[in-house]
Amino acid sequence: MKHYLLFANLLLWICSSSLHALSEEAIKAAYLERFAMFIEWPHPIKNYHVCIYNDPVFATLLQNTYASRPFNKMSLKVTALEAGSPVEEMSKCHMVYYRGSKPAQNEKQLAQLQKNHILTIGDSENDPKKGAIIGFYLEKNNFRFIINQRNLENASLSASYKLLKFATIIEPTGESK
Repeated sequence: MKHYLLFANLLLWICSSSLHALSEEAIKAAYLERFAMFIEWPHPIKNYHVCIYNDPVFATLLQNTYASRPFNKMSLKVTALEAGSPVEEMSKCHMVYYRGSKPAQNEKQLAQLQKNHILTIGDSENDPKKGAIIGFYLEKNNFRFIINQRNLENASLSASYKLLKFATIIEPTGESK
């Protein structure tokens, strides 16, 4: 029994120390995969195409992270987008992650992306109130995320209850449920 407790404590220490060693970017890359795991698109997906808006360094990190392993059991194509990228290019993506640029600055883009069943994600808790579907952010050293249910439905996407139970769900008015 003593050996079991010692092993359990050692395992807990190793796991907690390795979590501290992960970068914010690595955690966000993992979150993108988790979001993909629990979102259902209206058409089957054979390979994921994730676009990173306004952060080519993160796009490269994401591509390298999943170069040797699957992204939600599928291959992953990552495209770095810049401000001014045509909506047609963005419409080829399954997910658009806005980094360093607020989705609210691109309201027309967001409306068009919703019509094309694209999951839009921002880096702020305010992004879902202003047009994105998901916003995730750091609060007291923990990542949190908000889902705008109306924007999700407008994009004809559905989220598993497994994802929704960990999210703060808001309506378009910004009121929390």
